[in-house]
Amino acid sequence: MKTTLNVVVVPLLACLAQSVIAQNVLFEDIPVPEGFPQPSGKALGSLHLDADVSAGLMTTNNVYRDASHLGSESSQVTLSSTLTSSGERHLLIGTLEHYSQDFRDDAYQDMDLDATRATVFGRFVTSELTNLRLLLIDEEDILGKTQSEQLNSFTSGLEKNLRTEAIFEFDNTRFFTNVMARNDKIESISSTGFQNDTLDRSERDYIVLAGQTVSWGRVFVFGGTQSVRYESSSMPSLAERNSDENRYGIGAEYEVGKFSGDVDVFQFSQRFRSASIPDIKNAWVGSAIVNYAVSDKLALVFAANRRFHETNIPASGGIFDENIFLGGAWSLFQNLYLRMGPSYSRTKLQNAPLLIDRYELDVELAWQITAHAEMLLTTNVFSQTEKSLAFPMFDAQQANSVLSLRLSL
Repeated sequence: MKTTLNVVVVPLLACLAQSVIAQNVLFEDIPVPEGFPQPSGKALGSLHLDADVSAGLMTTNNVYRDASHLGSESSQVTLSSTLTSSGERHLLIGTLEHYSQDFRDDAYQDMDLDATRATVFGRFVTSELTNLRLLLIDEEDILGKTQSEQLNSFTSGLEKNLRTEAIFEFDNTRFFTNVMARNDKIESISSTGFQNDTLDRSERDYIVLAGQTVSWGRVFVFGGTQSVRYESSSMPSLAERNSDENRYGIGAEYEVGKFSGDVDVFQFSQRFRSASIPDIKNAWVGSAIVNYAVSDKLALVFAANRRFHETNIPASGGIFDENIFLGGAWSLFQNLYLRMGPSYSRTKLQNAPLLIDRYELDVELAWQITAHAEMLLTTNVFSQTEKSLAFPMFDAQQANSVLSLRLSL
């Protein structure tokens, strides 16, 4: 699985805040307006605790987000907590999130799911110029939300991932370099019983990065390797999908006036063990985010990315996703804000004519009732079409809304 390299440069805090239920990852890039009051948490001696609980009702006209177009309602509960310990020579952050959804109609019991994410991140100062960052993530995420998952025939179920990561960095304020080692152990559990372990695999990455601090931010170059090893008990032949990859790229983080953001682009070549799967040569993926702070009440965001995902489809090395998003957040009143934005996605199966286009709109309206209570109304609408017309099962539309109440420390 190809991911952006921002985690090599920054302290990985962004990944700690992502929800297990986010439908549009690019929408999550919109910051909450600066003027909107935020919960402050609670100090526990030298520790700091942030916690919240959210309960809501969801209605949708497409439970599986596919061509079945079956509607229903469900209840949703989210629990989240973060414990932080910081000192002169260390930063420790532990998070725990749990999400549960329960559909009213018994016909959708396969979508009555619980997903949990636990994260431990540590940054330790090892000398005046060096530090060590460690990350452990044990997470579950709901399958079937993206086109790539549905291409792999996963419309419901959970994907489990155990990630371990270590980064050793040298930084003398002008130049910096770091070495990263990461291992992901991924298990897909489909509620439909379709080839439950066809995407179970281990992914191992080694990345070397070097860069320079400049007046407007940081620039860097990087290179490394990734190996993917399949671990299917039901289909031992999937070992033929084992692959090795080389990658190299460039990136930057910037802040110029009211503009800020980051960008990284890298090229990769992937060699498969099976002769029936064409190697991927000099393909590129990456991401870019542009934030524009119009004022403390209005922020605009442009985000784009191109990603690569593993697949269980014969004779194909993987799935490419391209996404473009433009949105903003407006502080309508001191205790009321609106986030919204449209996006466009294109999904293409490598070495096959299948191509899916999706147009999507996300809206979130938040009302801060008190310092510790918030009401949210979120809506997601999309329409997707399979362009070759040979696979009508991927033509789908959806509209869903969630009304929830969140209580925070």
